[in-house]
Order: sequence, then C-alpha cells, then structure tokens
Amino acid sequence: MLKYRGPQLVRAGFMGAVLIALVVAVGLSPERLVSWASSVRYQALFTDAGGLAMGNNVTVSGVKAGTVTAIRLHDTDALVTFSVDGRIPLGSATTAHVRTGSLLGQRVLTLESTGETTMRPGEIIPDTRTFAPYSLTDAVGELTANTAGTDTAALSESLDTLSATIDQIAPHLGPTFDGLTRVSEALNQRNTSLAHLLKRGDEVTSILADRSQQLNTLILDANDLVDVLSQRRWAIMELLAHTSAVAREVAGLVHDNEQELAPTLDRLNSVVAVLERNRDNIAKALPGLAKYQVTLGETVASGPYYSAYIPNLDLAQVLQPFFDYAFGFRRGTDAGQPPDNAGPRAELPIPYNGIPEGPH
Repeated sequence: MLKYRGPQLVRAGFMGAVLIALVVAVGLSPERLVSWASSVRYQALFTDAGGLAMGNNVTVSGVKAGTVTAIRLHDTDALVTFSVDGRIPLGSATTAHVRTGSLLGQRVLTLESTGETTMRPGEIIPDTRTFAPYSLTDAVGELTANTAGTDTAALSESLDTLSATIDQIAPHLGPTFDGLTRVSEALNQRNTSLAHLLKRGDEVTSILADRSQQLNTLILDANDLVDVLSQRRWAIMELLAHTSAVAREVAGLVHDNEQELAPTLDRLNSVVAVLERNRDNIAKALPGLAKYQVTLGETVASGPYYSAYIPNLDLAQVLQPFFDYAFGFRRGTDAGQPPDNAGPRAELPIPYNGIPEGPH
C-alpha cells in the first residue's frame, strides 16, 4: 500500500476523478457528445435575428439537420453560430432564413443549399444571403403608415355610392336569390341521380383500368394496321402510276401503227357487224342444233352403222360438170340444143351446188 502514498496518490486520484467525470458525461448525454463530434459549425450574419435563440433547430429541405449554438452581436449585425450534421454538404451559395417553425412562434433557421462548390467549416454566410423574418411590429407599422395616407373623404363618398347602388338593385336581388334557391333545390333533387352517375362512372373507370392492357394492345395493333394501310396506299399509287405509263405507251404504239392496224380493225369491225346481224339467227339455230345433236347421238348409238343424207350432194349433180366438159354439153337458154354456140363449156373447179355458172 506504500505505492499509493505521496505523488502517486495525487496522480491516481486525479485520473480517477477525470475517469468518473467522463463516465458521468457519457452516461447522461451520449447523443450530445456524438452530435458534437460529428457536426460541422458554420456562422451567418443577420441584420435582424428576429427572435432566434440558442437551441433552435436548423433545417435543410424541411428536415432537421442541426442546432443553433450561439448568437452574439457583431458590429451592427447578429452573428449566429450553428452546427450541421457533417454528412450534409452545404453549397458555396447557401442562403439562411429565419422562419416560424410552430404555431407558438418558435423560430427555425432554414438553410437552402446552392452553389457548385462546398462551404468550408466555420465559413460565414454574409448578410446578402440571409433573410430576417417579417415581424408583427413591422406589419403594424406599415399598416399605420398606409392608413395615415388614406383619403377618408373619398372613401366615405365611395361607400355612399356603393350603398346607393345596392338600394337601386335591391328589387332585383329577390328574384335572383329565388332563382338560386330553385337551382339549389333542383341540384338537391338530382343528388341521387348524380350519385348514381358518379358510381357508374367509377365502374366504367375500373373496367377501363382492368382492360388497360387490352386497350394498349388494341392501340398498338391499330397503329400497325395504319402502317400497313399506308404501305398499301403507296403500292396502289405506284401501280396507278405504272398503269398510266403503260396506257400512254399503248396509246403511242397505236398511234404509231395506226396505218397498219386500221385495215385489220376495219375487217374485225365488219366481222363483228356480221355476227351482230346474225345474232338472232345463231340464237335460234343453237336450240335446233342441240336437238339434232341429241338425235344424232341416239341414232349412232342404236346400232353398228347408220345412214346419213347430205343435201346437194347427189351423184348426178357431181358428175354433171364432167359430162358437160367431156361431151360438149352446153348450157344456156337451150342447154344441149343447137346452135352449138349457146354457151361455153363446163368450167372447173366445180361451181356452187354442182351447176356451172355462165355469163349473165
């Protein structure tokens, strides 16, 4: 125990007292110590502190970021010292505002961080970037100054004019209010209908919300359809342009070969005209030909052979021109009778119907 006597005892007692003080301080206010260790201190100059006091909150973007630590007079301005959480950077052009933070009038120091660079710890915000609160005393003073310059005579005259105007329009105010009453009653009667309408509108909105994906798909498909139609429109336009070009080329071809095509077209027109003139005859002949074809088919199918008759194909008529030529038969008014020069000899090839034709 001798080692705790003399200077050693004083040293041990001092260290114990310091240790007890630190334990008490840490135990009673650890948050304050942590805040003191992690906060950065800044200062701001105000022309009017406006009721700001030590311990008031410091906010950044509406969130508490620190506390006002000291306020003292600096020349003619108020120098406010405040601490901010070191994790919150403040821009080099930060502005400070003293504002009301509660209904009881407690002040709050509000910071608006701006600027490209960051403020250094302990840097002072000048009074050009600080704004004092608007106090009730200033408001009353301004009201007194404005009221003192008011022309009471003109104001009284204006009130008299307003009263006379209201007296003149008073007879019309009653019907107006009656109309407003009827409108109110009508709206009250339609309250159920309006509620039903709003309910249906909510249901329609819910259905549209449920079908939003289908509507989106429909709109996208409609967009694709319009795109396809646009492409088809361009294709049709190109087709019409090419068709027009072909028509011009064909017209030029016909114009260039008009001399050669004209006789052919004339003959074709003649054939068409003949067919048109005999159209009725052909129409009448076709049913008879059908009957003949059916009869001929039945005849051919009825046996191993059949007999057919062809008009104007008699043996005598076929051989007559040869006899005329071989034996010197003549034709004319008295064919085969003198005089011998009644007509020319028979001519070949065989004429129509086997009867030679002579000069008329």
